[in-house]
Amino acid sequence: MNPSASLQRILHDIAALSADPFEGRLSGTAGARGAARYLADALAHSGAVPVGEDGFFTAIQVPAARLTGAAKLRVDGQELKHRIDYAEWSPLSAGGSAIGQLATVRFDEEIDQASLAGRIVLIPSRPEGFDVAGTIQSAADIRIAALLIESGHPKSFHKTVIGREANRIPVLRVQRSIAERYAGLEGIHVELDLPLETSTLPCQNVLGFLPGKDTGTTLLLSAHYDHLGDDPAGLRFPGSIDNASGAAVILEAARLLAGESHLPFNILIAFLSGEESGMWGARQLAADPPVPITMAINLDCLGFEPELNALRTGHAEPGHWLGDLAAKVIELEGIEVKRMAGGDDSAAFLAQGIPTIGLGQKPTLDSSVRIHTAEDNPEHIHAKPLEQGLDVLLKIIRQLNKTSF
Repeated sequence: MNPSASLQRILHDIAALSADPFEGRLSGTAGARGAARYLADALAHSGAVPVGEDGFFTAIQVPAARLTGAAKLRVDGQELKHRIDYAEWSPLSAGGSAIGQLATVRFDEEIDQASLAGRIVLIPSRPEGFDVAGTIQSAADIRIAALLIESGHPKSFHKTVIGREANRIPVLRVQRSIAERYAGLEGIHVELDLPLETSTLPCQNVLGFLPGKDTGTTLLLSAHYDHLGDDPAGLRFPGSIDNASGAAVILEAARLLAGESHLPFNILIAFLSGEESGMWGARQLAADPPVPITMAINLDCLGFEPELNALRTGHAEPGHWLGDLAAKVIELEGIEVKRMAGGDDSAAFLAQGIPTIGLGQKPTLDSSVRIHTAEDNPEHIHAKPLEQGLDVLLKIIRQLNKTSF
């Protein structure tokens, strides 16, 4: 069966946003700026009017933890693999380098804190109720050089870019097998280099506008386009599901809506940056939109698995008029409604009192693609939920056309 023209365009846009030149679209990088230009050009081609401060663009400032070079960890002469054997513990790790002797700390044994100063400390198992933040604070206070903390046995470690400038020492998650291998080998040589920089950099929201018949009512359609960025000299993080998928579906909706002769109300299209480190683009837009926003639909993540079995709406309970309207449309399509709140840009608009739904596929299978890993790439994304998601989005908009505001 040949894909529809809309699905072909969506898949093309996902592949483009996921491609090498955009470098994983980490906020504040050349790759993210290239992705913003791509989306602005596509909006212009659709017929949308620019409503940013500079054409389609509005500048924002986004803090994030960004690697500026390749991470390295060598233990007893063996080079370990970043993201596979270990990874920085965001948002609790500082950047930095450390060279020294290994010390093992077990919480069921007496600890000579004075002997740990300047050492690289391995915690080979975490007791029940382990206080990660408190342990890191105490380690920094007694001048431990770095922490290696056992963190299970994932296929690969998830990446995040939330950071805190106040962090004081490098902290790494390590595979359980790695922790078991080196636990108790006191004094072996460890070299660590984590060029992780937490800073605020200029970024861009991309804003377009489709005027409607009711000029006093504006529906926002939004999706974040930023992702985690490729590791320098390491793994690629294309972010095809998170959230090239949402940006591509919103872009296709904009194309289709721009082709309608009479829109019932204004449509504001927003591609947002800074979601991965704290919803910064959404916060700024919610607080200072180019036109008053009457209601909003945010889309984040489609394509985890072959079917769109479940959609979240951004609301934990019924009773919100827009959430309930969306839930009825979703259920009529034979899709389960997942009552979940928070976790995406919709929360920023709800915090400003704007009626909002946060649409996104809720994975239901053990085999679903894992986001925040290198697995989230165009080869693994499932096409059918993209088309289903576009259909649900357009049906919600049509239902809004029948609603009095």
